Amino acid sequence: MGRYNLLDEKWIMVLREDTGQTEKVSLKEVFAHAGDYYDLAGEMKTQDFAVLRVLLAVLQTVFSRFDSEGIPYDFLEINENTFQQLEPVDRDDLPDEDPYFETWLNLWEKGKFPEIVQNYLEAWRDHFYLFDDKYPFYQVTPEEMKELVEKNSKGEYGTLIYGKNINRTISESGNKITLFSPIIDATKTKGIKNNLKNDQLVRWLIMYQGYSGTADKAKVRKREATEATYSKGWLYDLGGIYLKGHNLFETLMLNCILSSDIDLKLDKMKVQIPSWERSPLENIDIYFRNMVDNRASLYTNWSRAISFDKDFQDGMQFHCFVAKLPEINHIENFMEPMTCWKWMEENKNKKNIKHKYIPRRHNPNEAVWRHFNVLMGIGEEENKPCRQPGIISWYDSICENSSMRKLQRFKMAICTVSMRDDGNSNSWVPVDEIIDEIQMETAVLIDNNKNGWVELINTLVDNTRSRIEKTLVPFVRQISTIRGYDNKDYHFVEQERERLYLEIDQSFRDWLYEIKGTDSMNDKALEWYRLLKEAIQNRGTELFRNTSFKDLKGIQQKDKEFTNIATAYNKFKRNIAVQFKFLQEGGK
Repeated sequence: MGRYNLLDEKWIMVLREDTGQTEKVSLKEVFAHAGDYYDLAGEMKTQDFAVLRVLLAVLQTVFSRFDSEGIPYDFLEINENTFQQLEPVDRDDLPDEDPYFETWLNLWEKGKFPEIVQNYLEAWRDHFYLFDDKYPFYQVTPEEMKELVEKNSKGEYGTLIYGKNINRTISESGNKITLFSPIIDATKTKGIKNNLKNDQLVRWLIMYQGYSGTADKAKVRKREATEATYSKGWLYDLGGIYLKGHNLFETLMLNCILSSDIDLKLDKMKVQIPSWERSPLENIDIYFRNMVDNRASLYTNWSRAISFDKDFQDGMQFHCFVAKLPEINHIENFMEPMTCWKWMEENKNKKNIKHKYIPRRHNPNEAVWRHFNVLMGIGEEENKPCRQPGIISWYDSICENSSMRKLQRFKMAICTVSMRDDGNSNSWVPVDEIIDEIQMETAVLIDNNKNGWVELINTLVDNTRSRIEKTLVPFVRQISTIRGYDNKDYHFVEQERERLYLEIDQSFRDWLYEIKGTDSMNDKALEWYRLLKEAIQNRGTELFRNTSFKDLKGIQQKDKEFTNIATAYNKFKRNIAVQFKFLQEGGK
């Protein structure tokens, strides 16, 4: 008999919109009352991102088969008991009007999910038990693990890991204690960090399948005679991006891609098959056969074969055995809509990589707006073309519909999430998460025409970078030279550049948030340039005021003029005057 069913047990952490308090809800409850919750509220945003994709997999599956009234599309064959789609649909068999997008529009208008979602979950109840002899959620059975993995020298099938290994607020290995852990083992029994409640275990299990690392050694035996690169977790390599609405219902809908045209232009529409619609061994096979070919599979992908102790009790010390699975294809896998992309130049060591896009992880040291072009998929990055994330393209298509014009005044939040690793390619241990968001009016976000808002904002971001490099950076370099730092030591320059970016960060976010689609582009651009000029002047003046005797004494470089902090500051002010001359000329 199964134990701890995710349909009924309260394991999803949400933030209530009415009280502002967090609470735990079941899988069925989260869909029944999504409009009552502001957001997911788990232990980490990376965890919320992984859980969000599981919820999206439910919606992608259900509404690829049923319309907003719970009626099967008449061009599909549906199993009456399991609600499964029996065959792919030829694109030529689809109606002229996109039926999937029509479903999306109707769901958005209703503001809630129909009963068909509950019925679908009930049809698959037996596959949502956390502990089960046949279909354990996101796992294989101990007996199956013995078939998949060779026994090691300790007589174990797989790598033994503990609660502290999958709890990503700890991520502690057996060799090194994590400092500043949120869980302190005051008793020194080395056990309390491994304790997990059942609801925590579900959330960490989902997240672990997405962010695994590579420290564990055991691998699932090859099912076919093909080479395999083993996964550290699909989500680990993503520069995650998603849209956030005013409540969880809107967030789920905004990220639920229901359209026959927004996808790759395939002859047949792929059948959505989440992991719970396959047996554990079937789930293992698809990674060796490169068959993760639909979003529901992608959103519920595994990076590990995992086997739990069936006798584990709530709140006790947890351990399990894991084995690596092959990674999902990264090269131009545009089925993934929730990532940013980067251009991959030809790799001489890998003949199949030549001028391709691969997922681009976020920079932990830079605010996301500094890479506005990557986020919007416009222009270039380091002289390489940018590609728009699928979720941004999807939102553009939503807003093009005449019935959705009211979204024009909608303040859209674009959220980004990534995992930062330890830099060790032998382990890729997660050490921190990278989260950020920017907000702007929809009318601004979707104005991606030539000379539109998106192009203007991107130009301003580029010009912000350029003007900082031509004003503050030369000034700081001169100070560095005066103080006798090595010419190749850029630490002081980097420090002051990033300090300025930190000082203008909130100003830029506020400026972006306040833009209305009806505003004058010229006036808003001048407004930002004035803010930027003031910030640069203030940072330079602060550096000048904190001078030392050595700065005032200055230096006489060989074959160069005498330089001290005063002459450097004067040159800094002249550079500002040149770079912002247009402000004195009326902004033309």
